Amino acid sequence: MLTFIHQQPADIFMKQYILCLGLIVTLFACKDKKATIKAGEITTVADFIAFYPETALPYMIADTMLARKPNTTLALDVSTIQKFMPDSVWKKDFGKNASPKFYALGRAKEKEKESYLFTEVTAGNKRIAYLACFSNDNKFLKAMPLLKTGFERYISAYGMLDSKFQISTYRETKKSAEEILFKRNIYFYDRNGDNFTLIVTEPNEDIIEDVLNPIDTMAATHKFSGDYVEDAKNFVSIRDGKNPSEMVFFVHFEKNDGKCNGELKGSARFISPTTAQFVKSDNPCSLEFTFTTSGNKVTMKENGRCGTYRDIQCFFNGSYSKKKASKPKK
Repeated sequence: MLTFIHQQPADIFMKQYILCLGLIVTLFACKDKKATIKAGEITTVADFIAFYPETALPYMIADTMLARKPNTTLALDVSTIQKFMPDSVWKKDFGKNASPKFYALGRAKEKEKESYLFTEVTAGNKRIAYLACFSNDNKFLKAMPLLKTGFERYISAYGMLDSKFQISTYRETKKSAEEILFKRNIYFYDRNGDNFTLIVTEPNEDIIEDVLNPIDTMAATHKFSGDYVEDAKNFVSIRDGKNPSEMVFFVHFEKNDGKCNGELKGSARFISPTTAQFVKSDNPCSLEFTFTTSGNKVTMKENGRCGTYRDIQCFFNGSYSKKKASKPKK
């Protein structure tokens, strides 16, 4: 006599459900698994950015972190770096003849906006963590040193990118056994001005920093191209534009004992043989540069509201004399 065992529909349904669930989990696991890009496989800027390990914010790099042995699995050849970042970024700090080593530290991205890459560059006992900014379509925009060790003596220092994408630099120096000096600067990337703009500074003593001229290495063949200076902290740099009717400028000033500061980089168009104007449709700021016929002097005038790029009690106004270009060594 044959005995038939009747399986309940609920049991069949449960087995089918578990089987389907397992297949779905496996499918998505395979789909989400991303292949790790190796340094030697980087061919595009998208590969370059993806090579950097993604990191959560806030992300802090302390001086003790740079003192550690770098992670060699994240090393990058200089030839690879130079494809996607200009070498002027690090040559200004390490010199033209240095042969530094490069290591990817991490990356973070502001949704549908810029990506931020952290790179450690080392040469001997000198180490710098740079923060580089790339556009949403993966174009290099700007870079700045976030933290330096081996250049000056500090008690402690760090650089940080927070969840609001504000950039902080901090350092402490010891003036005496009882007195510790500190300086904290906070910046943000200004996509309208294409620059890292200082928005907060908190020193308990004024610690003078070198001014980084972002257009220093650009071509300067135009009659009016060059550096127009008042002193080391107050100057207007002019470089060649895309064509003879345009120029690139960088303005930096620190007046009234550091109480009146301003900085702006942009492109201006010549509206007459000796006058160039900076105007943008999405920006209320407007500047006018008037050169003498000989090109030995420039007068700058603020015609629009440029408060985003300066302190409230000062303006982009003044006259600057052209500095003689240094002759190349033979």
